[in-house]
Parts: sequence; C-alpha cells; structure tokens
Amino acid sequence: MNRSGLFFLIFAILIAVTITWLNSTWLSYKGFVLSTKDRQVDYYLSDFTLLNTYPDGQMRYFLKGTHLVHQQSTNASQIFRPVIQARDEDNGMFTISAKKAQQDMKDGPILLLGVVDIDKQSGKIAENFKMFTSDLTYNPVKKELSSNEKITLTSEFGNMQGVGFSTSLDEQELRIHKNVQATLIPAK
Repeated sequence: MNRSGLFFLIFAILIAVTITWLNSTWLSYKGFVLSTKDRQVDYYLSDFTLLNTYPDGQMRYFLKGTHLVHQQSTNASQIFRPVIQARDEDNGMFTISAKKAQQDMKDGPILLLGVVDIDKQSGKIAENFKMFTSDLTYNPVKKELSSNEKITLTSEFGNMQGVGFSTSLDEQELRIHKNVQATLIPAK
C-alpha cells in the first residue's frame, strides 16, 4: 500500500471515531434526552367509561370516550370523543360532548377542544336547553363551566348568543360576558 492510501485510511478512521464520540456525547446530553419514564404512556383506554364519585359514593361526573391516553411523567390525559355527564343541584342532567379533551391532572379542570355541545335535560321542560360553543373548560370539583368563545343557547323560550360565559351547575344562573343578543318567544 502506498503512503497516500495509508494516510487516507488513518484519516478516515480518525473521522469515524470523532463522529461516533460526538454523536454519543450529543445523545447523552440531558437536555435533549427524555428518560423512558418521561416518554412512557402510563395507560391507554379504548371505548371506555369512567365514573368519578364523591367520597359518599354519589356521582361527580360520568365520562366516556373512544380513547384515553395518560402520560406517566405529567399525569396529563388526552381524551378523544369525550362525552361527560354531570348533575346540577335540581338533579337535571348535563351532557357535554366534544371532539377532544385534555386534563392536566387528576380531578383538575377538563379542557374540551373544538366544537362543544351542551345539552341539559331536566324533569321540568322549562329548564331544558342546548348550548353550542368551543374550547370549554369544565371543572368537575367546583362543578363550573366556562368559555371565552362565541356561544349559542337554544331553549323553548328562545335563542341567545354572546361571547364567553361562565356558570356553576349548582346555580340557576348563566353569565354571558359580552355581545349578548336574544330572540325570545312569547308565552302562549
């Protein structure tokens, strides 16, 4: 083998060793590497139903969906096609459905994303309504609903529209924040 071939072989080996060392150093840098625990899905549910209860055994809320993915490191859950059912103080049933939801911690607020439908059914027809909004936050512990997006509420008394709302399931009050427009149907 001539000198130039030998020099080229040694140079290629040195470059390969240097690149391998740089690559292993880069991959071991803690800021760029997630531990196995951080990447691990703690559990995954498909076509599931969950019942969250108060300490006395009464229903806090009922949740069903097509998929639930829970991350071990953050304790956050992603829920696909969620349907949440909860009762108000008069035993009326609220059904909330959306395309996707995110809950960042156990018993924390649930952020429902995309188009959100709320349907309240009660024994009293006058209390029934349907509401449409997006990006709704449901706090199951405080039993509160809120959104900063446009809402449309339909009942037997008429229709209301506005931007943003907040309410508690234990109150008979809905606070629409701004741009309220109402069309009321006169009593017969």
